Amino acid sequence: MTDALESETMYHVVMGVAPEDDTLGEKLEAVLDLPGEVRVSVVHVTDDPDDIESVPSVARALDTLGTAGVDARAVTRPGDPPRAVLDVATEEDADCICVGARRRTPAGKRGLRPGAQRIVVTADQPVLVVGDLPENETPRS
Repeated sequence: MTDALESETMYHVVMGVAPEDDTLGEKLEAVLDLPGEVRVSVVHVTDDPDDIESVPSVARALDTLGTAGVDARAVTRPGDPPRAVLDVATEEDADCICVGARRRTPAGKRGLRPGAQRIVVTADQPVLVVGDLPENETPRS
């Protein structure tokens, strides 16, 4: 009975990680700040799945999550990054997808890269969008 309760309280997040991921720190921080137990599927698109942990951003994500006691694993897919993230989230019945955002525009809107926007618009799961504001800027209501 305890195993069933533990599996129900574990929150599964799918997080795409690019080779040079400028929002990786914010994504990791957001995932680590989630309440309760979390497990993470770190998705990286590559045609060489045998060398996944040599990608610095993937290694950093796995190391940071592992050090924090989070169950994390790398998942590789070929092809289109947004499609890969969406497919893994569906296949693994994830609770959430985490994507990074660009900084706010002068009009105060959070900018999304086209791939992140596609995930936000088409995902069946909730999408956690993270990113830093510049130091001199405050969130707008």
